[in-house]
Amino acid sequence: MAVASVMRQGINTVLRPLGVQMIRARTTDRAIQAFLPAKQTIAAAKRAGLSVGDYLDQYSAEPQVTAAAVQALLQMSALGNEVDRVCEIGPGSGRYAEKVIEALRPSAYEIYETASDWLPYLRKLPNLVERPADGHTLSATATSSVDLVQAHKLFVYIPFVTTVGYLEEMARVVRPGGIVAFDIVTESCLDEQATKTWVAGNAVIYMVTPRSWTVELLDRRGLDLVGSHFEPLSGGLTELLVFRKRRD
Repeated sequence: MAVASVMRQGINTVLRPLGVQMIRARTTDRAIQAFLPAKQTIAAAKRAGLSVGDYLDQYSAEPQVTAAAVQALLQMSALGNEVDRVCEIGPGSGRYAEKVIEALRPSAYEIYETASDWLPYLRKLPNLVERPADGHTLSATATSSVDLVQAHKLFVYIPFVTTVGYLEEMARVVRPGGIVAFDIVTESCLDEQATKTWVAGNAVIYMVTPRSWTVELLDRRGLDLVGSHFEPLSGGLTELLVFRKRRD
């Protein structure tokens, strides 16, 4: 069986409780992964009497996990009223974007999203700036121009080399004193129970990114780790890392 078929089978095993399945992304670029289809996911949330964000929390992780992650990010970053521009890579359903916008009220919220069927749903977000997404870069965002650049539940799925490229771009676009935040599956997430669960479920969708390597890379790009927060991830954990760019 082809690798792509094995991956789709593993993803759909994880997603089956949501009543949706993975479909092929609308691109031939192998670095841009498949995604939850917007129409089916929105309809499933409506049937459940939940917002899309709450529906995804309840069925793919734990209730209120998105709110808890955003709260942890805000506490660690201590951004206060300093936020003018935010950039998010792969907002998908917008569940993290909604919480961040509610808390920080930025004048511009940039997004890079390759899943075109989610874009009409995302366009309801206030002060949205939709950027052309190539699945690799933040090419439309100026250097040192954003106060917060983030990615949630993205680097846990995409190839390592794609993650590395995005980390370099995040370090480029964030202003001195600004925040870079993202979650990855680190070695700290890999306890025996989680690995057993993922092996039993053939969860080939998850990508592991070394924590110490990541911290060292961003340190060389002028960013200091200010904190971390563990989040549930379908039988395991992912680690949210928050960095601040040095002002010197």
